[in-house]
Amino acid sequence: MLKKQKLGLYIFLNIITLGVYGLFFWYRWTENVNTLCDGDDNDSANYVLVYILDWFSFGIYSLVWNYQMAERLYQAADDYGVEIKHGGMFVMIWRIFFPLVCSICKIKYANKLIDAYNAKLAAEFAADEAIQAE
Repeated sequence: MLKKQKLGLYIFLNIITLGVYGLFFWYRWTENVNTLCDGDDNDSANYVLVYILDWFSFGIYSLVWNYQMAERLYQAADDYGVEIKHGGMFVMIWRIFFPLVCSICKIKYANKLIDAYNAKLAAEFAADEAIQAE
C-alpha cells in the first residue's frame, strides 16, 4: 500500500527546514508515481537527479519534468477509474506562474490515484483470501 502525502505537512516542514524536506518529499512522491504508473515504460529519474539537472538547465528541466509527471498521472487515471481534469500542459503552465499551485495539483492528483491503487490492492487481497478459504 502506498501512503498519501499531506500537503499541509509538506508546506510546514519545507518552511521549517528551509527547503531540505522538499527534496525528501518529492523523492517519495516520484517513487509513488513510478509505482502508480508501473508498466507505462516512462519511469522518472530519481528526484535528486531532477533537482541537479534543474540547476544546470536554469529551471527548464523542471518544466519538462513537471509536464511529464502530470501527463503520466493523467493517463494513469483511466486505469484506476479516477477523473483528473488537467494534464501536463496545465501543470507546466501553472509551474511557470504559480509554482505552489502546480505542487498542490500534483499532490492532489497523486493522492487520488493512491486511494484508488490502495482500494484495488485491498480488493485483490480480499479475493485471494476468499479463494484460499475455499
